[in-house]
Amino acid sequence: MKKRHIISAIMFSTVTACASAQAVSEGADYEAYLQMADSARIYIAEERWGDASRCTRAALRIDPANVGNVMLFSNLGLAAGMEGKMGEAMQCFDIALDRAPKSIPILTSKAKVLVNASQTGEAMKTLDTILMLDSVAQWPLQTRGLLRMRDHDFKGAYDDFSRLAKAWPRNTWGPAGMAKCMELQGYPSEAAGYYRDALERTAADDEDRIEFQLGLIENLGHTGKTNEALEVVKEALADHPHDGRLYLLRGWLKKQLLIYREAEADKKLAISYGVDPQTVERFFPSR
Repeated sequence: MKKRHIISAIMFSTVTACASAQAVSEGADYEAYLQMADSARIYIAEERWGDASRCTRAALRIDPANVGNVMLFSNLGLAAGMEGKMGEAMQCFDIALDRAPKSIPILTSKAKVLVNASQTGEAMKTLDTILMLDSVAQWPLQTRGLLRMRDHDFKGAYDDFSRLAKAWPRNTWGPAGMAKCMELQGYPSEAAGYYRDALERTAADDEDRIEFQLGLIENLGHTGKTNEALEVVKEALADHPHDGRLYLLRGWLKKQLLIYREAEADKKLAISYGVDPQTVERFFPSR
C-alpha cells in the first residue's frame, strides 16, 4: 500500500484544543488564553506546525494551571512530532497521558506522530491500546490494518478492514483493504467485489476513487474479465481523462485481446502523460 495513503489517512482528522470549555485560572487573561488556544487549533487543521507550537506555548504561559492544558500538551506533541522533534513530542504526550491515561484523542495524536516518523513498532503498541479502549475507533482501526498489511500480516489486516467496513459504512478503505489483502494472498477473484464496494462508498470527487478504479481494472484484467475491465476504464476516463495510468491499462487490456496497434498507441499515450517507465515495463515488458 502506498505510503501516501497511510499519510493521507493520518492527516484526515486532528485533535482540537478544548480549552474554551474549561475554566481559566484566577488572574489569567481569559481572552488571550482562548485566542492562543483557538489559533493553535486552526493552525493544526492547516498543518502549520510551527505556528501551532508557537500559539500553544503562548496559551500555556498565560495560564499554566488551566485544566484544559492536557489537550494543549497533546496538541503541542502533535505539532512538535510533525516537525520531527520527537523528543519534545514524546515529553508532551507523557505529560498529557499522565493526566488522562485513557484519552483516545491524545493516544491517537501520539500514534499519528509515531506513524509519521516510521516508528511502526511503537505506533502499533499505541494503536493496540486505543483499540482496547474502543474496538471500532475509525482512524486507529484503518491505520493498524494498513500497517499490518504492509508487514504481511494479512489475516490481522483483513480482520481490521472487515471490522472497519462493518462499523463505518462510508469508510472506503475497509473494503479496499480487504481487496488488497485477497490479492496479496493470491486470491484475486475474491477481490473484485470488495473493490466495487469501495467504489460505491466513494464520492465522485474523492481522490482515492481513481486508485480503487485502477485496482479493479487490473484485478479484472488478471482474472480474464477483459471486456468488463475495459468498461471500467471507460467510466474512469470520463472522470480522469488525463491520468496516463488508465491509458496504460487500456493498452494492456487491448494487448490481451490481440489489438496490438491500439495497444501500442495507448502505451505511447500513457508515456506522454508521464507514467513511470518501470510501471510501463510491468505491463509492456521489453523482453
